[in-house]
Amino acid sequence: MTKRLAFVAALASLAPVAARAVVLHGHVWSATYVAAYQPTFGAARVPYSGTMKLKFDHGIVSGTYVAESTRPDPLYGRTIAVSGNVSEGQITLILQAPGGFTVRGTLAGDGEISGTATVKGTFYTFLAKVKSSP
Repeated sequence: MTKRLAFVAALASLAPVAARAVVLHGHVWSATYVAAYQPTFGAARVPYSGTMKLKFDHGIVSGTYVAESTRPDPLYGRTIAVSGNVSEGQITLILQAPGGFTVRGTLAGDGEISGTATVKGTFYTFLAKVKSSP
């Protein structure tokens, strides 16, 4: 039994991070995220931020985003629908915001989402960390 556990642990350490996300969370899981994004180019400022509540169901993502930025934010206070998918650690999120809001990036083993957001044709660096997961 201990040899089998050692083998599974060794195999898990060799597996890509994306595969570990599925192993840690299963095929159906949900989490509340703290998300932030700021322009990729130009002067760095306080990022826009909000809370995302996402449900992952066999690669299909659904949920909501609520903007909570301390700086002026055109999305402030709105609850925006989120949809998307995840496959082999690559994630795409589409936020139903006016003018378009798309996130493309990676889903890490700890649930962290990082990548690039495109909002109204402008590129942003995007990061979302798990705040809680039931």
